Amino acid sequence: MIKLSITSWAEAQSLVKPLRYEVFVVEQKVPEEIEWDEFDEVAWHAIATADNQTVGTGRLIVTGHIAKIGRMAVQSSRRNQGIGKSILNALIQAAKEKGAQECILHAQTHAIAFYAKEDFEPHGPIFDEAGIPHVEMRLIL
Repeated sequence: MIKLSITSWAEAQSLVKPLRYEVFVVEQKVPEEIEWDEFDEVAWHAIATADNQTVGTGRLIVTGHIAKIGRMAVQSSRRNQGIGKSILNALIQAAKEKGAQECILHAQTHAIAFYAKEDFEPHGPIFDEAGIPHVEMRLIL
């Protein structure tokens, strides 16, 4: 059974850092020095756990009426089981509760269809972020 919580970086850091390292730095070759940034401390972090292990995460940064979702990651052995969708929906709900009117995210191009299923729409051209092609996607809340 998957448990999902949203918490501060102080509580999330030790739980999400190993998974983000595994997914972004090891699997996707994102330079470690850009994986961790100043936004982690001000973001809300979704944590999906199963069998006392972190299996998924994502973060939410709310600035005024705009919420930015990012750092979405699911353990490779747990993908395609609905964990990412649950995390995304929890972050969207948290954005609404915090007064956001729009969610934006930078989707890796292979994940565009995943976000489109939750009504995010591509906005603008494809761009490079950490050596990976991305596109901005938006959802009006």
